[in-house]
This record gives sequence, structure tokens and C-alpha cells, in this order.
Amino acid sequence: MMRIALIDSHQIFTEALRMNLINSLPAIESIDHYSSIQAFTAESRDTPPTLVITELCFNGKYDKGVDAVFRLTDKSTKIIVLTSLNDDWLIRSYMRLGAKAFLTKTCLSQELFTAIAQVQKGNLFLSEDVQNILSAGIATGAPSVDYLSSIERAILEALSREESPKAIATQLKISMIELKYHRRMLMERFNMKHFADLIDLTRKPGFLKSETAENRPDTGARGGKPVIRFPHKEVAMRV
Repeated sequence: MMRIALIDSHQIFTEALRMNLINSLPAIESIDHYSSIQAFTAESRDTPPTLVITELCFNGKYDKGVDAVFRLTDKSTKIIVLTSLNDDWLIRSYMRLGAKAFLTKTCLSQELFTAIAQVQKGNLFLSEDVQNILSAGIATGAPSVDYLSSIERAILEALSREESPKAIATQLKISMIELKYHRRMLMERFNMKHFADLIDLTRKPGFLKSETAENRPDTGARGGKPVIRFPHKEVAMRV
């Protein structure tokens, strides 16, 4: 029997998802809902959940605190990311961190049910839209700017205009600490060791221009997509 911990701040979504899971998967023993990462990590429990399904975005912002779920959960607990974010860098980061499946909230319910079944069998799972995001990154050979969050894009655009950090923080209505955090994450995303290199990157012609559907790399038919693998594991694809 499965004990599921559902971590998501959207109450209506989680109530609907909870009922859908209970009605569709008879092997579920219980589903506990947590509205934040802090609420989940703060609770002491005698029996660890079989499965954790977590969002990455809370109160409209990506929460780096999700990483604590991977550090603090029992090794037998499997973690599925089900998120409103569709960033290729985040997908790769959390699969490397130990997520057993990654899906976006635009996926079909059946994909989530399949993900749970595959994860229980010891496989990894990526929803079809996540496969498309990763395939596009493989085809271009570089991190894509198409899936930047609005605040990340705004920061890069401001850097390209040579605006000062204080001006950027004021314009975006964020603290300097939050700006430095986003800046560090962008440097990691684009594999930059120095901040000056990130600024130079923003000034390259066409760097921040979103790809149109016509210019987006052709990933081909479903059977012709690049094979996506993670170390020592097979990835279950939606067919």
C-alpha cells in the first residue's frame, strides 16, 4: 500500500488531485497534504511516506528549499516533481538530485498515474512535454532561454542594458539578497564562473530573442526523438 505526501500550496488543485488519485489508484493507503516545504520537513513521522509528489513553485516563486526534501526523506521514499515550472535546467538539476519522475501540470492525469507505476517499479519517468523541453535543449546544444522565468528574463534584459544591481532590484521590487540569488542561479544555469561572463552573454546578438515555432529545432516524430538517459537508469517514456 502506498502512503503519499503531496506538497503544494494550491488548495483547489491539491484537493482535486487527491480525490483523483484515491479514486484511480486502489493501492493508496493515505495521502497527506502539506502547503509548504517547511510544513513537510518540520513534521516528525514514525513511518516515512512511500512517495512524495512535490511542486517547485510556492507563492508564485521557485523555492530552493525543495532541495531539503531530497536530503531529509528516507532513502526508500521516492520523489516525483509535479510543477508549474517548465525549465530545462531545473528538470536536469532535480533528476540529478534524485527525483524519480518529472512532470509539468499541463500533463494528462494518466501520465501521472503511469509515472507512479513506473517509479514504483524502479524506473524513471518524464512526461511528454518534459521530453520535448529536454529534446529541444539537446538539439540546440545549449541551455535554452525559452523557459526562463519572467524574473530571470527581466534580470538578463536589465543586465544587457547595463543597469546597476540596485536599479534592477528596485524595478523588479525584490531585495538585493533575492537578486543575488537569481544571479547565482543564472550563472549556474549557463555554466558561467564569473559574473562578467554572464553580462557578456546577455549582449550577444539574438541571445534573449525567443525562438518562434518556425525556428524551433525539429524534434521529429515521437519515435525519432533523441534518447534521454540518466546514469544507471532507464527512462520510461509516454507512448
